[in-house]
Amino acid sequence: MPLHSIQSSDILSDMKTYTVRDLDRKPATVLDACDREGVVLIQRRDGRRYTVRPDEDTAQKVPWRRLMAEHRARIARIFPVPLTKEQVRKVDQLLAGE
Repeated sequence: MPLHSIQSSDILSDMKTYTVRDLDRKPATVLDACDREGVVLIQRRDGRRYTVRPDEDTAQKVPWRRLMAEHRARIARIFPVPLTKEQVRKVDQLLAGE
C-alpha cells in the first residue's frame, strides 16, 4: 500500500508535534521548543495540523554553539553506544540489498 504524502512527511520529518492540549496547558514549553527547533506542529484531535514558527523580527537568536551542543546531546541520547564495525557492515549490506 503506497504512503500518502502527509504520512511520508511525518516519517521523514523530525519536527516536534504538540497537541492543542499541550498548547493550552504548557504554552511556554511549546514556544520554547519553537524557538529551539525553529518550527513545531500543533495537531488537533480531528487530525488537522498547524505550523507554529517564531516571527523573524522578534525571534530569539540561539547561539550556534549551544544549538550544536543540544544536537550532540540528542544524538547521544538516541545512540548511547556507537555501532560496531560488524553492525555497520550489516547495515551497509541491507542498504545495498544484499
